Amino acid sequence: MASGMELSSEGRGMTSNDPEMISRNPDDERWNGHWEESILSSRPEQTSNGMDRTEVKRQAESPEVEKEHEVVKNLRWWQRATVYQVLVPSFKDTNGDGRGDLQGVLDNLDYFVDLGVDIVWLSPIFESPMYDMGYDISDYWNINPLYGTLEDVYRLVKKAHEKGLKLILDIALNHTSKEHEWFQTSRVSRRDPNGPKRNWYIWRPPKYDSEGNKVPPNNWESAFGGSAWEYDEDAEEYYLNWECAELRQEIYKMLRWWLDKGIDGFRLDCMNLISKTPGLPDAPVTKPDSPFQPANCLFANGPNVHKHLKEMCQNVFSKYDVVTIGEMSCGITPAQAIEYVSLNKPCPELNLIIQFQHVELDCYDGDKWLLREWELPELKQIITEWQNTMINNNGWNTLWCENHDQPRGISRFTTSNPRFRALCAKLLATWLFTLQGTPFIYQGQELGMINPGCFSEEMNKDIETIMFWNSASKAARDGSPQRAENAKRAILQKGRDNTRVPIPWSDGPHGGFTDPTAKPWIPPCPDGNEWCLENQQKASDSVLSFYHNVIRLRKFHPTLLYGSYECLDPENPRTWSYTRRSKHACYLVILNFSCDAVSCSYTKEGLTLQGARMLICNYNTKTESIEEPLVLRPYEGRLYKLKVFESD
Repeated sequence: MASGMELSSEGRGMTSNDPEMISRNPDDERWNGHWEESILSSRPEQTSNGMDRTEVKRQAESPEVEKEHEVVKNLRWWQRATVYQVLVPSFKDTNGDGRGDLQGVLDNLDYFVDLGVDIVWLSPIFESPMYDMGYDISDYWNINPLYGTLEDVYRLVKKAHEKGLKLILDIALNHTSKEHEWFQTSRVSRRDPNGPKRNWYIWRPPKYDSEGNKVPPNNWESAFGGSAWEYDEDAEEYYLNWECAELRQEIYKMLRWWLDKGIDGFRLDCMNLISKTPGLPDAPVTKPDSPFQPANCLFANGPNVHKHLKEMCQNVFSKYDVVTIGEMSCGITPAQAIEYVSLNKPCPELNLIIQFQHVELDCYDGDKWLLREWELPELKQIITEWQNTMINNNGWNTLWCENHDQPRGISRFTTSNPRFRALCAKLLATWLFTLQGTPFIYQGQELGMINPGCFSEEMNKDIETIMFWNSASKAARDGSPQRAENAKRAILQKGRDNTRVPIPWSDGPHGGFTDPTAKPWIPPCPDGNEWCLENQQKASDSVLSFYHNVIRLRKFHPTLLYGSYECLDPENPRTWSYTRRSKHACYLVILNFSCDAVSCSYTKEGLTLQGARMLICNYNTKTESIEEPLVLRPYEGRLYKLKVFESD
């Protein structure tokens, strides 16, 4: 396969006497205190919807909120949290080499605290040849020198904990770089029946076509295009293997080593791909014109995936108070997700999973480069199914709309039109922070960043994008010029590099990301100065200020964390309205996903706005009227707390 399953073979275990060990108390008062204090803190003095700090404090201390906080205490810390994802190379450069580094993260821990987030998720920082943005790991026990050292990680963990933050690492356990020592040893051992690490990868001999040419062992298609297999001349076979117990034990040893260092959990890359269909049969032919076929049904959510994850939980994660977030690549349904995360199970395998159904609406048959127009009811149907399935089965959602592999949420779900950009950023924030689950913010999302909207080969850094563009360029040279034009359009909309551009810290050169004389590893987004972090911190109506406030508002209205969900207008093509209920409170969320003014009424649903209080509005000049029908302005979002009458 394109990559193999390995981890560092050096057993660098650690005892409680290790001077580098950072203690973790599950009942750490500093972190719990951070939760309580964040409810009452607010910056700036006046929020974008007119709520000042006195009102924030009054709401947080009201009797009804006190009752709800008794319920919240029964939630796990990761259920109450907000996660902030840091793509280290694009966050902040401190040594002038044009790449972000761990010191840049450490220097800005106060930014995370001020924003109100609780968990900082670091993109892969392990040693890697960087073929796939660090997910091709060559040593799990060491840090990529581009970013810093192990000592930098220890300092970062220590300082983060002192400030009440949790820190989790992004790690790929489904595959490794071919430069990993485990792979190198396994390759040599293929010629020795008793060789070390011989079965740590999946190796298969090639097949031969009618002319005697070597062909891959099966027809599985790679996510990056072409065959999922990569021929190895040295071993004359192919590779990857979670069925090897010896390998799994080395994985567990490595994970425990990091957790003993104080890491608060992991985001586990491609975690539902670790079990393959026995025999690795050919996939059904769905692309008649291609020798390689989509094989998700044969290598995703395989027959032993739950067995392996249960074992990993029992051997590692059950012994620590940490969070595990499994990326579910290549498709997963809500019903399948419950098997991974439901707290009704005797041994939940993971705490959270990251699913992709809602970000695959804009493509055909899972092919991200085949662009498709989608309608709002389709998005509502997907999210509604995930909300209700998780709520009804004691599961917990992840709430996200962009990350390091996906385009910006504003550009995908709304519009990048400058007239509406800030409104759309706040609309999406209102959406994410009023659903059941744990919200994830990707760096720059809180600034309202959008896709850069400009194409150049210099911008193409992602391996998937490069391979796609090279294929389209070749087709254009061979007489199909439209292939290149279509590819440009698709890359501008869907390319991973859209979200990998540096954070605009200031209106200085390179947006303050790096030294003025340095060359950023990827060109910054040519954006207006009003969108940089420094300027947004000064504006009470900025996107940054809105995120700051909505994070806190969610925390002192706990029904938004755990309450039931009901979609009120599933077929409406422009608005999305839903309620969040508990025995203590009822909230109405109304979102206009269109560029038109629309009216809406909820009397048929048995709801009344009589006595309701509007908590959020993404317009600076909010309307005070709550008479029905309501008239929503373009891309307007509102959150109402409804008055609960005795008959309810």
